[in-house]
Amino acid sequence: MTGGHGMRRHLRVIGLLGAALALTAACGQARAGAALPDGEDAATYVSAKFESALNRLQESLGEQRDTTASNDTYFRFDEKWAHNTIVSARLGSPESRVTHNRSEKNPDEFLDSFSPADGDRQFVYLGPVYKNVAPTAWVSLPKTDGRAAPACAWAGILPACKMANAVAITFNTNKKAATNARSRQGGRTELRADVTLDAFLRARVEVLPDSVLGQITDTMRKQIVPTTITLDPGGALEQILMEANISAEGHRIELREEFHFTGKASPNDFPKLPDAAQITVLPDQAAVDDFYRRLDQARTG
Repeated sequence: MTGGHGMRRHLRVIGLLGAALALTAACGQARAGAALPDGEDAATYVSAKFESALNRLQESLGEQRDTTASNDTYFRFDEKWAHNTIVSARLGSPESRVTHNRSEKNPDEFLDSFSPADGDRQFVYLGPVYKNVAPTAWVSLPKTDGRAAPACAWAGILPACKMANAVAITFNTNKKAATNARSRQGGRTELRADVTLDAFLRARVEVLPDSVLGQITDTMRKQIVPTTITLDPGGALEQILMEANISAEGHRIELREEFHFTGKASPNDFPKLPDAAQITVLPDQAAVDDFYRRLDQARTG
C-alpha cells in the first residue's frame, strides 16, 4: 500500500473538483431534519442542485482559511493494508501551513511539513523510519511559490479534494449516483452518493501499487463506495466520509476515508524550529530531488 499521503513533492490535483464542490449548494432551503423527495424525484432534485452550483463553488475548499483539519485513511486489499492520519493547520496572510502525517501501522513512520509565513525556506521533520535520509531530523528546503498553485495542491486539503473528485467522476457518469440530500439540525446539509470503486481509484483517493491495481477487475471496479458529505450552515464543506466492504472474485477490499475540518487554527498549532545546527539545509533543486528520491525509498509501504 501507499504511504504517499502528504509529503510527496509532485502532488497532482484532478480536474473535476468543481463538479463535486457543487454539492455545497444543494438543498439549503429544506426544513431542519426533513428528507427531500425519494426515488426519481430525489434524483432529479439533487441532480439539478449539483448542476446549478458547478461553477460558483469550484474554489470553496481553498477559501476555507485559518482552519485545522484531520484526515484518516485506511485501505485493505486481502492481507495488505495501510492506515495513515494527517492533521493540518493553515493560518494568516501570508499563510503559515503545517501537516503532520502519521502511519497508524508503524508509529516510527511519520513526517511533518512546515511552511512558515516568513522567509524563503520550508521545513520537513523526519520520523525514525527516515533517519538515514538526512543527517538531522529537521530538513530545510527552498520554499516553492504556492500562490499560483491550485487550491488542492497543498497536502492539508488534498485528501478532501480527491474524495470530492471521486464523487464528481461518478456523478458526471451517472446523475442518479446522488442518492439523498437531507437537512440536519443546526442548518447543516447531508448529501449521500453511491461512488464507484472505479471513480475512487481514478481520483487516486488511495494510490495503490501496480501489484494491487492489477488484481482489481472491471467487475470489482463497479462496486459501490457509499459516500456522505456534510456541509456547514453556510454551505461549505465540513466532512466527507467514504466507507465500504467489498468481496468480489475471491478478493476482499475494506476502506474508510474520512476528512473533516476541526476548528480554527492558532499559533499553537505550529512548531518551533530548532537551532540552525540541527537542520540539514538542501541548497538547490537537485538536492531536493535527491532528498525525495531517498525519502520514497525509505517508506515501509
